[in-house]
Amino acid sequence: MKVTKLPPSTTFTVDQALDDAKQTQLNGVLILGYDEDDVLFVRSSRMTRAEALFLIELGKIHTMGEL
Repeated sequence: MKVTKLPPSTTFTVDQALDDAKQTQLNGVLILGYDEDDVLFVRSSRMTRAEALFLIELGKIHTMGEL
């Protein structure tokens, strides 16, 4: 698995972030966010909860600059 990039901007809107993701040929996605009431929102495609957790852990490693 190869991580290609993080969003180029911390000011992306939800639509901009989703549109940017759609430009890539993804096999599955994990969406984490907050709704208008600040309640955690989680959706995924083509993955089990265990696979989603593994993806989250990879994301943590990547953001720390170790991947």
